[in-house]
Amino acid sequence: MKRYALFLAVLLVAVLAFNSCGKKENPYEPNTDAAMGSVAANLINSGAVNVTPGLGVALFDLNTDSLGIQAQIIITFPVNMNAGTVNLTNIEVDAIQGGTITYYPELRKAVIYGTWTAGAYWVKVVFKTGLQGQGGGYIDGNGNGKADGAPYDYKKYYVCVGAPVTPAPDFVHPALINGFPYGGGVNPIHPGFYCTFDNNDIDSNLVRANFSVRDSTGRSISLKSAGTAGGPGSWFVLFQTTGADSILTSNAPYTVNVNLNAISDTNGNKAVWSNYGYVANIANAVWPFRTSTTAAGDYTPVRYITYSKTATELIVTFNDTLNYTTINANTFKVYKTSGGNLSSAVYGRIYYQPSDVGAYQVRFTLENAPIADPPNSTNYRFYLSRNIRDNTGWYLDGNNNGIGGEAGVPGWYISSDDIDEGFTR
Repeated sequence: MKRYALFLAVLLVAVLAFNSCGKKENPYEPNTDAAMGSVAANLINSGAVNVTPGLGVALFDLNTDSLGIQAQIIITFPVNMNAGTVNLTNIEVDAIQGGTITYYPELRKAVIYGTWTAGAYWVKVVFKTGLQGQGGGYIDGNGNGKADGAPYDYKKYYVCVGAPVTPAPDFVHPALINGFPYGGGVNPIHPGFYCTFDNNDIDSNLVRANFSVRDSTGRSISLKSAGTAGGPGSWFVLFQTTGADSILTSNAPYTVNVNLNAISDTNGNKAVWSNYGYVANIANAVWPFRTSTTAAGDYTPVRYITYSKTATELIVTFNDTLNYTTINANTFKVYKTSGGNLSSAVYGRIYYQPSDVGAYQVRFTLENAPIADPPNSTNYRFYLSRNIRDNTGWYLDGNNNGIGGEAGVPGWYISSDDIDEGFTR
């Protein structure tokens, strides 16, 4: 109980630390933020499709003299539809009997008529990707502006028969919004792990089956359930190592991996991750952490501190000794910029003076970076690669999370450890 209470006590601190480490994406490498479909300009805006009766409104019985509920569902589209696709295969309606559908092209309107058994229950209406406009575009059900296909762009809607006593089943995909541990300096005697979703209807058994922690060799760390905590908006699924305290190794790198494709809530809505949304083949949520140590020595990645410039050179300062063999034309670059974009590379000599070694500095000559005539200025940016190392072998920790050498995790808005800094001349 003492360990568990301590674990819960650090949740807030960990959440704040996890969400505070973002900076601008690295402009020198491809953006990997979108594992989605292709852009499609003719997609149908799902938010502009109007359904009558309104969301959760009961179907109106048009013939009270007959058994059951004879009613209609009216759908108005924002674009002209391909009439051949407006059918009850592409618009799937729960529990309808003898259903018919008529499309009125001059009104962009479809009318569904059918019979439902009398009672009090929910009726789901699903707009599938086979339903298309005249231009061939289908409904953008997940609202990301891209053609992701079935079932990612299915649009769900609910009407009801009678007045059900329970709320409508939700069609919101639960989002993974956080995880712990993350970053460097994690205590090796650490029995607590968790991932956080934004709703408490997540199927925690699926989370447990698809949450893993691995060391640098890929070996899985044995975990057991530690229950759940929180409520709507912040729901924690908790884990512990199976040992009495921990079987994590001191001063070692680990990764947490969550297979979101295999996780859903109790209504079958697939889990999503941060800004990805519900898309095809969503990437696993993977994030790093490194345990701390009590042994003597340098166990801290090197960090960039600041820069200064003279009329002839740029001087960059770090917080630790430098392995100068790792600083070269591939890891230290200067660019001229225009309108915030890189326009051309600047050639310069990378070197250091004897006094720079103890000052943790490196220099870049600026003879090819002209100074503009006052009051104008010329904009430049320099780039430091995450592959720069200190003399102990630690890689550059540009996002200051205690790990170093990371390529970044865009889905978490975690930037890479590369440094991108602007200056003027």
